[in-house]
Amino acid sequence: GEIGEIAVENVFGNLWAREGLGRRERSLVTLGILIALRASEELQYHFPIALRNGLTKDEIAEVIYHCSGYAGFPAAASARQVAKGIFDKME
Repeated sequence: GEIGEIAVENVFGNLWAREGLGRRERSLVTLGILIALRASEELQYHFPIALRNGLTKDEIAEVIYHCSGYAGFPAAASARQVAKGIFDKME
């Protein structure tokens, strides 16, 4: 739909293509924001993207743990469940 086109064009097209941060760093920032927002649906897409951008599963786990101190334990627990579901399917 139109909202998807806007997202792809503006977020993935413009923001992710900017200079200043690499894709790996952008994934770290994005995961932190999405975890804090408890945006589980978006995290389902961004955990695999983060892996493709060079993060390891252990680093993603550490992002989740780190967010627990700033975004709260419920947000981190939700993110952990999403990550576990994705990683279990990959094995």
